[in-house]
Amino acid sequence: MKTETIHLVQLQKALIPVSKMVIKFGLQCQEFKANIQKAYIKAATELLQESNIKPTNQAIAVKTGIDRRVIAEFKNKPNDTKSALNKMDLVIMALQQAKKDSKKLSHAKLTNLIDKIYGNHIRARAVVNELLANQIILKQANHYLITKSLNQQLQLQADLAEEVDVTTKRLFQTFYKKMFATGQKQNLNQSSVYSSKIPHSKHDEVNQLINLKMQEFQKEMTELIKQHETKVPEGTYSNVGFSQFQFDSTE
Repeated sequence: MKTETIHLVQLQKALIPVSKMVIKFGLQCQEFKANIQKAYIKAATELLQESNIKPTNQAIAVKTGIDRRVIAEFKNKPNDTKSALNKMDLVIMALQQAKKDSKKLSHAKLTNLIDKIYGNHIRARAVVNELLANQIILKQANHYLITKSLNQQLQLQADLAEEVDVTTKRLFQTFYKKMFATGQKQNLNQSSVYSSKIPHSKHDEVNQLINLKMQEFQKEMTELIKQHETKVPEGTYSNVGFSQFQFDSTE
């Protein structure tokens, strides 16, 4: 198998967990593609700046293959988040609006609300089940009750999306530096320690032990970082540090 083909296969494997994440957030493939295009523009801009090359529309277009007009439009509206909202966010926002009139929704009204947002690409029942599972709505007789915690749910989802965005960016930055960078930046590290020999009956116990060890390590690293801080305002320099994540393939 050619090296290029191997790299493409590896890339596809790496994108599977990312794709799972955005699917759970309610993004359709076309929406994901639009967001990837924006990410490409930002990534190309950073790569050009790292190489001391001015990130003009032409330079970004050559590096990404994206039309210069699309790049120019993005640069004119870099903070336009309207298209970045996923469909589940839009459903929750629509429920928030509907709650002003009534805390209750009939099955027909809820289905109609969902179909308008998802455009019949996904069955309303699947979205209803997701809303029920997250306690955003409650089933009562022949109608649905919009919960009091709707604002908290929306804020929680927004916070989670922000956390995932930051964590994912940091993770991929480390992978990139590890694979391609030279010199001191090779000190950025990533590693995975796991086993497929632990019975499922022991997973909870092992997960708890790992969690405790990670908390201890986090305290140790926090102290290490503080030892090297200087008395300057927050945000004076670029961030440096580490991220932790724990996984269980059965989850």
